[in-house]
Amino acid sequence: MTPYELRFEIFKQAYGQAQDEFQANYNLAEMWNDRNDVKMEYPDFPTYEQIEELANKINNFVSSK
Repeated sequence: MTPYELRFEIFKQAYGQAQDEFQANYNLAEMWNDRNDVKMEYPDFPTYEQIEELANKINNFVSSK
């Protein structure tokens, strides 16, 4: 696997993590809003910058000795 492919795999992993977190928060807000009068705001979908930051954290962890 080339370095480019490895970086892309790390980016895909970060995207998956960000999407999982978004979905969990969305489901929580939806369940809360169905059961309560005081409504919770739905989360924003993760931006590219947020995913890139998470990818950098994963890369730093993997690259550390």
